[in-house]
Amino acid sequence: MARFKEWDTSAVYCYANQWIEKSLMDGSSLLWTSEEIWTTDNLNAFRACFIDNIDESTEAFETKLKGQLSGQKPEVVQLACELVYLYLLFPSSITYRRKKELLKTIASFANLMLDDQNNALNALEHGIGGPGIAYNTRRYNEIRYIAIFADTVLQMSEEERKELAADHLKVRGLLDKLKEEGNPLSRHILLHLFYPDLYERMASASHKQQIGEAFLDMLDEDSIPVDVDERILAIRKQLSDILCETDLDFYRSPLMECWDYGDHETDVLPIQGLEIKKQIVIYGPPGTGKTHEAKELAKRFIRQETLRQWGAGKFFKNQNNIDELVQQRVRRVQFHPGYGYEDFIRGMQLEQNRTVYKNGVFLQVLEDVKVAENGIGKGLPFVFILDEMNRADLSRVLGECFSLLEDRESEVLLAGQDGNPFSLAVPDNLYIIGTMNLIDQSLEQVDFALRRRFLWFFRGFEREDLISLVKTKWERWPQKYGKPRQWSRVEEEFEVLADRCVRINTLIANHELMGPLYVIGHTYFSDVVSFAQKYIYSQPGVQQVLWNRKGQGRGPISGLWNYSLAPLLEQYLSGADAYERKLLMQQAKDIFLKGQE
Repeated sequence: MARFKEWDTSAVYCYANQWIEKSLMDGSSLLWTSEEIWTTDNLNAFRACFIDNIDESTEAFETKLKGQLSGQKPEVVQLACELVYLYLLFPSSITYRRKKELLKTIASFANLMLDDQNNALNALEHGIGGPGIAYNTRRYNEIRYIAIFADTVLQMSEEERKELAADHLKVRGLLDKLKEEGNPLSRHILLHLFYPDLYERMASASHKQQIGEAFLDMLDEDSIPVDVDERILAIRKQLSDILCETDLDFYRSPLMECWDYGDHETDVLPIQGLEIKKQIVIYGPPGTGKTHEAKELAKRFIRQETLRQWGAGKFFKNQNNIDELVQQRVRRVQFHPGYGYEDFIRGMQLEQNRTVYKNGVFLQVLEDVKVAENGIGKGLPFVFILDEMNRADLSRVLGECFSLLEDRESEVLLAGQDGNPFSLAVPDNLYIIGTMNLIDQSLEQVDFALRRRFLWFFRGFEREDLISLVKTKWERWPQKYGKPRQWSRVEEEFEVLADRCVRINTLIANHELMGPLYVIGHTYFSDVVSFAQKYIYSQPGVQQVLWNRKGQGRGPISGLWNYSLAPLLEQYLSGADAYERKLLMQQAKDIFLKGQE
């Protein structure tokens, strides 16, 4: 069963079911139970004022919606309120307070009230999944999609509606038929809410694709379902039998480690690139989590290949051995300007008054790979992480081994002891992940010989990564600061922070003196957590931590600006004209501390 059970979610599924089996049958409201609002007339009015009247201004969603609903009947406002309600049923990433506040604001457009004791309203308390930042930024598209689905259903005969609700394949077919460019996340969300035993609690088609690929070998080659949802259901049944558990969650261990490669919406994911080319580089501005991603990618790649080679039965029965295998099969070296051939490949060293060759890090790794082939992990991948590759002279560091990265079937001869050559080849199961900060060097300046030996994946600032990181750091509340403050109490303040980080990075990316490679990574912004926790400890009882009531930065925000962000930007602009530097610094400061352009 794909139902989410970490807390009581029965009300979420209950009201989703009530909507498709009752509201779309008799028109009854979810929030105002005695009223009939789900009608084609109301949906036509909503279509005219919202769907066909797009407001592309930068105003807040509720401000734009108020203008669009101006002059509409109360029933149309109620309908709009319930469409937003349906949009809010799934996400756990939006606070309960914010959900209620938004719905009450919309209801107020027609002088309507929503009681806090409203059962349907209370179903929004937790949510069941995080649909990602696109769900927020494309809110109009998601609500539009839900409205068009409802309108299409209401135009059917009563008998056709009943047949539709009772047949998940017909609902899926209709949802797919109504999809337009952009692939609305609500397609996946609605299927799960309506039929939680058949469809996963996922909003991402990419996640479904990744799961389908990671566990594909579990299925009989002659009977693999074409549809990805049916494929995952078949995989779930196999996993349930192997693990003797029905309440499996692909977003929880031990399943998540086998497939979750991130939310990057690209044609080729880094883990797929690693499998294809055996060598990839993750590049971008400092502080964007490239090293962390490389480490996690290495672990998950090894787990995926182990699952593939061992089969699910052996894999899940040997989790302790696999954890050990993963640790043993990941190596990492950090390059620096002084790093050379002698450190990485081989060099001469004095030993007992005699000059001898000593193996460098790369040859030691190759020896580890050879030794490991005699253990239980024979044939499994080794992953070698080359961190901050651009800080060293790569042609000098790699020497004659450079060509081996491209032609693994060949060998090269290295100078050997007493004039005897030393033969070297790169094994087929050694994979390499490099990371690069290209702030001092554009990708165009990277040696072409190096470029063709790797696949390249850019990593920039991501708002969602920032929110995830600060939440994780916040929940690791230091004991020295006493009783922790719950994340839910500060979440909205960090959402404001994330918005301002996006704006300051947009300023940087569009500025002729800097550009996309100079955007500030989320790890820089996440330092505000430590400032904020100390601020709370030093001022017990303080309610707002990051911003005052006017939206201006308080102590933690000004501290982060003064001691981290401002010095970083000053360094970036050190070669700029004094006037230009002063102007940009003031613009950035006003955005970050005051929310002003």
